[in-house]
Amino acid sequence: ESQYKSHVYADQTNVTDAIIQSRYELTKQKGSRYVPAAFLTGLLDPVSSREEFLQLFADLEGKLPIMVVSTKGAPKRSKAEMEALRGAKGVSKFVEVEGALLPQEEYPSHVAQELYNFLQETFAKC
Repeated sequence: ESQYKSHVYADQTNVTDAIIQSRYELTKQKGSRYVPAAFLTGLLDPVSSREEFLQLFADLEGKLPIMVVSTKGAPKRSKAEMEALRGAKGVSKFVEVEGALLPQEEYPSHVAQELYNFLQETFAKC
């Protein structure tokens, strides 16, 4: 709960008992025991450097429209990784919304509106 209040959600009042309970239930699923540790240590990352990460996007240039959603309240290290994508090759649009690490949960209507706008801008031309 403390992590959600300190850096996962931007607004502590959005961390409800129901959210904490749902996360706790996830830890009871078969095979989930080591997922948080793997996530926190980077073992789930498909790349080992920022350059490799940026190359994944560059390789999609002209093939697929990509919108990156950054957040205003992300922790410093996470924010730096998000900002590395601003203007990066392969990124069609970069937007910033309220929130920290899970804006799609904390502010779903804001994220949905940005996604809607992106889809309209991208596919209205077709």
